Amino acid sequence: MSLSKVLITGSSKGLGYYLAKHFASKGHSIIIHGRNKKRLERVNEEIKKIGTESEYFISDLANISEIIDFSNFALKKNVKILINNAGVTCPNKPFKEIDNNIIKRMIDVNITAPIMLINFLKDNLEQVININSMSGIESKKNRTIYAATKWGLRGFSESLKKEKNLYGILDVYPTNIRTWPERENAMNVDLVVNKIYGSMISKDKELILDGRINDYWENKIY
Repeated sequence: MSLSKVLITGSSKGLGYYLAKHFASKGHSIIIHGRNKKRLERVNEEIKKIGTESEYFISDLANISEIIDFSNFALKKNVKILINNAGVTCPNKPFKEIDNNIIKRMIDVNITAPIMLINFLKDNLEQVININSMSGIESKKNRTIYAATKWGLRGFSESLKKEKNLYGILDVYPTNIRTWPERENAMNVDLVVNKIYGSMISKDKELILDGRINDYWENKIY
């Protein structure tokens, strides 16, 4: 029996790609999302080989009309689990050096898109997983706009949890994740996706994955 259908934004690469494969391995049918058609086609075939249904949707989450089209597609496909994974990071530079176009895109993708997707799909969802960042808990120099979007998503999500919802909400706050072999001082991605899936099953509301804490070294999350 197929489990609830999962939509994962930004899943043609990085953490989203690994989440898609992990959820597929558990028996969920998957909708992957991104902007690169060739990459999506390749990942789509990988997931099908796992033995579950998979399809993809191409859209730019900085474009509101494309978010609407994406949401309508998801409604028709009866998506039950939404994983807001897509995100735009910022250049590591002072606020005064950041271009306004970069600021707008970060706000559109990191906070406007997740909120709109949840709003469009709210009557159909069983579970929302927001992949946030430790920047949504801590403030750092030269991370102004990125931190602002992540704190904003956190505020939205925490407030939404206090309302009477028909779906669960899990907020995930990771430090760096090794989503490619060369990335140093980053958490093991397979263990990260395992923890995320386990927290969803346990109906947790928050998952902090801080790779700087000794406990994570002891549990070989690196």
